[in-house]
Amino acid sequence: MGGPRVARVAVDVPLAHLDRLFDYEVPASVAEDVVVGARVKVPFAGTTRDGWIIELTDASDVAKLARLGKLVSAEPIAVPATYGLIRAVADHYAGCWTDVARLAIPPRHATTEKAPQREWPAPHELDAPTVLPQYPHGTGLLEALAEGRSPRALWEAATAFDGPGDLIGGVLEAADATLRSGRSVVVVVPTARELAVFLARFRQSFGHGAVGVLAHETGRSARYRAYLAASRGEARIILGTRSAVFAPVHDLGLVVVVDDGHDAHADQRAPHPHARAVAVLRAARENAGLLLAGSARSTDAQALLSRGWLGELALPPVQARQLSAPVRAVSEIDRQRDPSSARLRIPSVAFRFLAEHLARGPVLVQVPRTGDSASLSCARCFNRAVCTKCSGPMRARVKGVPECSLCGFRPARWTCPHCHTSGLRTPLPGASRTAEELARAFPGVLAVNSSADRIRDDAPDEPAIVVATPGAEPRASSGYSGVLILDAQVSLERASLRAAEEAVRRWANAAALVRGPRDAGSVMIVGGETHPAVQAFQRADIAGFIARELADRAEAGLTPAVKMARVVGEPEALREFLDNDDWAGIDILGPTEVGQERWAALLRCPIDGARDLTRRVKSAAAIRSARKERGLLSISVDPESLEDR
Repeated sequence: MGGPRVARVAVDVPLAHLDRLFDYEVPASVAEDVVVGARVKVPFAGTTRDGWIIELTDASDVAKLARLGKLVSAEPIAVPATYGLIRAVADHYAGCWTDVARLAIPPRHATTEKAPQREWPAPHELDAPTVLPQYPHGTGLLEALAEGRSPRALWEAATAFDGPGDLIGGVLEAADATLRSGRSVVVVVPTARELAVFLARFRQSFGHGAVGVLAHETGRSARYRAYLAASRGEARIILGTRSAVFAPVHDLGLVVVVDDGHDAHADQRAPHPHARAVAVLRAARENAGLLLAGSARSTDAQALLSRGWLGELALPPVQARQLSAPVRAVSEIDRQRDPSSARLRIPSVAFRFLAEHLARGPVLVQVPRTGDSASLSCARCFNRAVCTKCSGPMRARVKGVPECSLCGFRPARWTCPHCHTSGLRTPLPGASRTAEELARAFPGVLAVNSSADRIRDDAPDEPAIVVATPGAEPRASSGYSGVLILDAQVSLERASLRAAEEAVRRWANAAALVRGPRDAGSVMIVGGETHPAVQAFQRADIAGFIARELADRAEAGLTPAVKMARVVGEPEALREFLDNDDWAGIDILGPTEVGQERWAALLRCPIDGARDLTRRVKSAAAIRSARKERGLLSISVDPESLEDR
């Protein structure tokens, strides 16, 4: 007879120097029940820890093995494909496997696991596609998916309420083509609000029982039930928020990430994986198709496009302008001259815009999100003030003392690189009483506020003023007759490296809710009319603007043009971390103070050195962990935001 079997276990110990598999002897009492992927309890350093069986072998290099403590569940959850994806994501972000596993695998619900699963009907087939074929290469994408191939594409949908701007309709068509090839589909949306809208359309199209949902908001039992259905090969369509990108569907054919620039796609828990990056890793590992779909695009998606890793589905600006609602940009100057307009926070021309469009239906008024912090700009030419050391946005946490929000540098005297003056200004803050002001200005017209804790899902399909912050816009069943975007300059001058990119994304999402030009829909944007972002938005040339943003970021040495890690923590902890490697070939900015007893350092290198940087960051963290170095420290690789919050 052979010796006892050996289980290689991923133990739930979130310490960098212990981020590996550990060998355990499988006792005879559970030998017949253990399987790869099962949950177990194991003894570890004098305590009992949760773990996952990753491999089963007949031998070990360890002379004396501890025994598995308990078989918690024989359900094969952490199968090789799931383990490999989590391992790849952890390595990409210089994190630990167990930290990513907590984000990827929902907590076990024993009652749900033991209960019989319902039957999952085959998805209905859809009618002939009408949305994606309107785009160059759209038909080719659908044909490739239907034939079992794995195309990768960036789809920038036209900003129109329906037709070529039907974002959900295009995603449905891509999913249907993939299902026809016998494969599965995973669709990831930013928030629960978008999930509800997508879910209704998907269930209407494919059948209510054919669509699974993976989201924290659905509850522990429902979430685990959907995860089991995917793991067991019963669910072929999974929709959800960011953790759904890990859904263990069988024979994955397509991963769709909707509005990939939305900050909700980045997990706030370490190691802060982003759904887009996970989707890219998964598509590459499993030879699956990938579709990044939205009304705008991120610089990260543009970087993948420029490297030839993604194809492009987008209308030329001339054609996009014909199909999308026209955009007009106006100045705020006349509101400074007109007392009545100043009280309303809008220029008189925008006031007339509201009056005209209210006659045809509801009008959406988008205002900057409450709490957006403004960066400084030149008092003479109004260009954004940037740091002379790292090109980060300048801000004033202390009145009269400009400092870089990225590296913390405080120049003795800041000088504008455009007009060579040293004066600085802070843009006007966003308004919080817009709905009330407009209600008084238009007596008898319903005024609706959708923001903060009063977010609405639906807008009245009648003349009404709907004031909303970005991301909180309710949908009108027949589309808005017009969209008015206020305080554009405030959005552009946020203290963020992605201020302009984010502003365009917010505007495009709002414009996608308005009726097309055939139905007299239009968009007006107030402020920043000469800014390149506003000009590009008017021309329907978001792609050109984002390409220039990417070029500017490459010149400044910022992500996604370079690989970057940000380390923030107590000064002594940060110093010890940096001492754990010589960082040869790595550019280090800092350390600099970014708050009370909080210092930050940026480590960056060219893209071709990305793996080396993350390996060395992980190694330095492992040394810190093994030495039990004190102090709080956080590490973010490829952070979406480089500002200290």
